[in-house]
Amino acid sequence: MRIVSVLIILLVLAGCSSNGGTGDTGNGDSNKTAAAAEVASPSPSPSPLASPAVTSLPSPEGSAAASSRIEDQYTGFVHKDSIALNSDNYEIYYWNNGEFNYTQFVVAKNGEILFDSKKKGLVFEGGYSFDEAKNVWAEALLQNDRPTLLFSLADNRPESAFIVLEEISGVLQVTVHDNVLVKYEDAGQNGKLVLLASPYSGQMPLGPALFAVYELKNNQYVPDISRTRQYYEDQLPLKEQNYKTDPTENTFEALLDVYLLLDRLDEAEAKFPEFYKWAGQKAGDGGFVDTYSQLIQKGSYEPVNGWMDKLKPLEHSNTRLAK
Repeated sequence: MRIVSVLIILLVLAGCSSNGGTGDTGNGDSNKTAAAAEVASPSPSPSPLASPAVTSLPSPEGSAAASSRIEDQYTGFVHKDSIALNSDNYEIYYWNNGEFNYTQFVVAKNGEILFDSKKKGLVFEGGYSFDEAKNVWAEALLQNDRPTLLFSLADNRPESAFIVLEEISGVLQVTVHDNVLVKYEDAGQNGKLVLLASPYSGQMPLGPALFAVYELKNNQYVPDISRTRQYYEDQLPLKEQNYKTDPTENTFEALLDVYLLLDRLDEAEAKFPEFYKWAGQKAGDGGFVDTYSQLIQKGSYEPVNGWMDKLKPLEHSNTRLAK
């Protein structure tokens, strides 16, 4: 019994010795392990209620199920665009019973139908695909935080016609349905896109596209003459620098077009000595600078004086376009 007691005492002493006499080493290792596990583990996801402004994309399974439901309801489509805008999934379905790419389209957002062109009574002859190479049939963008879709139509051949849809207060609305060429640009170089529209795409020589800046008022785009004039005032030094850096007929045409749109061709005439110099040409040598100089002197172009004052609001219904 004495031997057993001695052995027990020795075992107890050995245990105390391995913990440094305090037991802290074991706890320290345990704390390090817990800390390492905390770093390695992902933080818990915040509650959706904590950030109501953030909209998460639906799961692939949910998105596929929603698409399947739509495709069961709307059968026979010939093409589908899938687009991500503002953390939402937009899908555009197209049908065609004409000679162009499509004659009807339906827009869905996160699996819910937002817009059906036929049910909305849109009348158009047919639409063109926006980007053949990428197989995209509508242009999609965010402007003024509004999801926006542009559809190019064949209704005004050989010139342009467009339908523009914008999601305003959760409703997808027609804001343009007119025989115009539409594009959005950061006209003020401030990160904000504005709508520019022109009734035709322009031609050479000295036949500029009359792009004007428009603003949306009461669901209709109306011309903003002061911003249009400022747009071209801002374009003038840029076009001049482009021509000076790369003196070609195209860059020279673009520069003179701006002078023409601003009704300042007299100023352009005074700068022709510089224009010749930048292009390495001389008066009377038959180069492109000489060609434009003669066009201006003879008045062999269509004047556009006062064109900004003649601008009208863009159509946003198809009453005028209906066939």
